[in-house]
Amino acid sequence: MAQGLKEIAAIKDKAEAYFSKGKLKDALEIYESIKFYSNKEPRITLRIGDIYRKIGKNNEAINAYKLSVNAFVLQGFVTKAIGVCKVIMDIDPSQTDIQKKIAELYTSKGGVPAEEKRVEEVKQEGKIAEDKVERFPRTPLFSDLTKDELIALISKVKHHAISPGTLIFQEGANGDSIYIINSGTVEIVGKDKTGNDIVLASLKEGDFFGEFGFFSNSRREASVRASSTVNLLEIIKSDVNDIVERHKRVAEVLFDFYKERVVDRLMALSPVFKPLTPADRKEILARLTHEKFEQGKNIINEGEIGDTMFLIKEGKVKVWVKNPEKGTVNMAELEEGDFFGEIALATSHPRIANVTAVADTELVLFSRPMIKDILGKYPEIKNILEDIIKARVADVMKLRGLQSAALV
Repeated sequence: MAQGLKEIAAIKDKAEAYFSKGKLKDALEIYESIKFYSNKEPRITLRIGDIYRKIGKNNEAINAYKLSVNAFVLQGFVTKAIGVCKVIMDIDPSQTDIQKKIAELYTSKGGVPAEEKRVEEVKQEGKIAEDKVERFPRTPLFSDLTKDELIALISKVKHHAISPGTLIFQEGANGDSIYIINSGTVEIVGKDKTGNDIVLASLKEGDFFGEFGFFSNSRREASVRASSTVNLLEIIKSDVNDIVERHKRVAEVLFDFYKERVVDRLMALSPVFKPLTPADRKEILARLTHEKFEQGKNIINEGEIGDTMFLIKEGKVKVWVKNPEKGTVNMAELEEGDFFGEIALATSHPRIANVTAVADTELVLFSRPMIKDILGKYPEIKNILEDIIKARVADVMKLRGLQSAALV
């Protein structure tokens, strides 16, 4: 007689209790009795593999892990499959074919690009509605890669098993990695005014962290520590740069990932874009472009008509004006995550200051025509921009040595 979901769950709980107590033989016997259900619950063969590995039966462990990989991929959980793949390769580094198998299965059986194509085909055929088409859960970054690109990324991904209480990275460290939580939980830790640690947020299975430092080459703004046993995937920037050299399209995939994971959050925190709904932010994100400026290059020239606002993705700029007596006067230095040029979104007036790249800099571009309709839906944004304009103009006039001036 077929066993129900509740019965399977109860058997699993019993097996896990034996496993946690170190009774591996008893746990293995119980897990093997429900192995038939592992195509729906890959953690069964994952745990069988763990047990075989602990008792030194590596071949049996690899076979069990491979069943788990296959089931995870077919359910669309590609990062979990990659994590198990890396465990297999820890046991036997020659098992590189598993990386190719993951990429082939994922991109052919339901990775988002393939599924979006299928949705369009089905709609054109008129067979079923779009919402009836089954698709995998979308995984940021991974779902947007082709088979060869995904194989290249999987080969570079690092896997880490972290014990509870372990510091994954510390505030102030170089931010050159993105992490994905495959299992367990982590805490984002900052300092209060007295210097004591405080937990700012908790992240769980499936969450990403470390994106801001990865894209901006900046230092970590907070520490991250494991609050349970955690399995992580790590993507290192230098490895991604190597992939981009061979697969140029990955650069645009990364930019889309950056927009989704970083720009959206910065917009939500920005006074200018804070009133927007997530859907309206998404509309803007889809149309953003980016441009690089070498060190010393002028990005904005005083007196020009501007129609673009900028977000610093990577690098540093200085904002400066000319004073009749003092010559060049620096107003500010802006870094990763800072916006500038907001006045262009609200007016057709000339730029009131100069902006120059202090280092090689990459900027995200927000054009006035691009967000004209969105701004029309939010009249309160115009008031926010007017306040910004007044403050900026007052600062410029003061630095120029003038008492007052109309908006120019």
